[in-house]
Amino acid sequence: MNLSPDPNQRYVGERPRVRTGETQIRQRAEYALIETDITDLSQAASRIEALRSLILIFLREVDSLKKIVGPRSRKKGDAIKLDNEMDAFEASLIRDALFKTKGNQRDAAKLLGIKPTTLNAKLKRLGITVETTLTSVD
Repeated sequence: MNLSPDPNQRYVGERPRVRTGETQIRQRAEYALIETDITDLSQAASRIEALRSLILIFLREVDSLKKIVGPRSRKKGDAIKLDNEMDAFEASLIRDALFKTKGNQRDAAKLLGIKPTTLNAKLKRLGITVETTLTSVD
């Protein structure tokens, strides 16, 4: 019984009877197929392991962002003020950048893709201090 329409694929169960020369060729082909399958499986296993580690890193990052931003309580039916939401989101990005750069404002500005003077203005406008950012996350 052949599982696939391709005659070069492996048979399951009894194989059709063939002559001696063809048997040796078929056995070599089956051995090559099995060797290829093992290689493919090991490569797939290593890819799965790499994806698993990336997912774990991603989940840890999400958890750390949840701690930094924190949930904002809102009653049902309350209006969502876009300016307030944008400020809160911007502040969380700035705090994260400052945390990653260990308080270095110039590097944080580079990480955010803005000029250091713009970052300084945003820090003053949002009321963010480097000291409280670094101590509140620890």
